[in-house]
Amino acid sequence: MSARPSSAFLLVLALLCLLSLMSCAKPSSVADKASQENQTLANISQNNEPADFDAMSDEEADAWFAAKAGDGKIPLTIGATKIQVEYADTAQKRQLGLMFRRQLCEDCGMLFKFDSPRTGSIWMKNTYIELDLAYIDEQGTIVDIEQLQAHNLTPVKSSSVVLYALEMNQGWFAKQDIRVGDIVAMLP
Repeated sequence: MSARPSSAFLLVLALLCLLSLMSCAKPSSVADKASQENQTLANISQNNEPADFDAMSDEEADAWFAAKAGDGKIPLTIGATKIQVEYADTAQKRQLGLMFRRQLCEDCGMLFKFDSPRTGSIWMKNTYIELDLAYIDEQGTIVDIEQLQAHNLTPVKSSSVVLYALEMNQGWFAKQDIRVGDIVAMLP
């Protein structure tokens, strides 16, 4: 009896072959290069996770993130601090979160909105960036600020019922003098 390769393995193999071929091709014109980039984006955007993130070029990784995040940035205000953050308002966006990213600009982050108020729980699977996490209740009050370590699979739970979680670069809340009890305005 012979072992049959899994469909996930075949998909990964096909994507790696496609990416290898695309990286060897030399576009003959600007139009060819644009077509090649659009094809790369289309191929990457069809998958929920990159096949091999470490093997992706920066351009491929950027295209993958753009396809997943869309242009979904929203403004938030915490005291006198105004920021624009990515908005994870669907189950797919919440599941992906900030996974696979190697960097995050200083004032960048992601706001997660849960389907309903609940005890929040977030882990750092496939997350390469050290983060701060603020859990926020329905009224917009920050109830917890926690430091998250890259790749830590232990869930970090909120101390009370929350509707939102805001992830920022580690140390961001302290630098901005934002604390538990502060109000986040302009929440969706």
